[in-house]
Amino acid sequence: MKTKIIIFILLISILVMYFIIEIKCFKINNVVLNSDKLTEDINIVQITDFHDNRYINSKKLIEEIGRINPDFIFLTGDIIDAKTEDTRYTLELIEELTNITNRIYFVWGNHEHRNLKGEEFVNNLEKTGVNVLNNENVSVKLNEDEINISGVDFYLDKSDYEKALQGLNEKNYTILLSHSPNRPLYYSSGVEDLILAGHTHGGQIRLPIIGPIVAPGQGYFPKYDKGIFQLENGVLYIDSGLGNSVLPIRFLNRVQISNIKISPS
Repeated sequence: MKTKIIIFILLISILVMYFIIEIKCFKINNVVLNSDKLTEDINIVQITDFHDNRYINSKKLIEEIGRINPDFIFLTGDIIDAKTEDTRYTLELIEELTNITNRIYFVWGNHEHRNLKGEEFVNNLEKTGVNVLNNENVSVKLNEDEINISGVDFYLDKSDYEKALQGLNEKNYTILLSHSPNRPLYYSSGVEDLILAGHTHGGQIRLPIIGPIVAPGQGYFPKYDKGIFQLENGVLYIDSGLGNSVLPIRFLNRVQISNIKISPS
């Protein structure tokens, strides 16, 4: 009996240590894409679903992103949690990111909407130099290329989607930023070369062979969980996120950011 108790405690300790690693030790997911609309590489860092995660080493995060030296940093929503009361920690982290590049773009997630200080947080993001895109788009000159960047709100309808893409030059490479992949997939007209999203957390808990159990907006065993999905006229990429919601638990799904490189075909 005593041996069984010791084994049980040991297994529980190992499981707890594993959970700590999954929610604290972030990784960088490297993604490589190609497009014949480009003459030079685009180097992107995507950060999504941070949820004010104070378990990670924020100093190391800044250092790693600095080493990547991205052309763009895209914040695809839920950067704070609905329950976050003091947003200063997250704002200070993002302010440090502005020292790496001034091409930082943000779109609203459902947790920014649900947080009582969400609007104040987004206003403060703009004050730090972050570009907030809310059903609108910009064209950015990068070397010899023009890049279209469109951003949609979490609660968008068809008219919002159309507004977000209005006036774009379709000859340029077009990136659509959305917190959730669900509605852009529903409304997509094929103008987007790349849709970047989050929201799913990759299921947060994944099982061998089966994959994710559940994802918001998709229910059980979701199709669009994380990673690259080839669409008819473009690519959807879902990052599984740098934080957690409801409970700080992940399984077979470590917290991460993504480094996305898009090269000329």
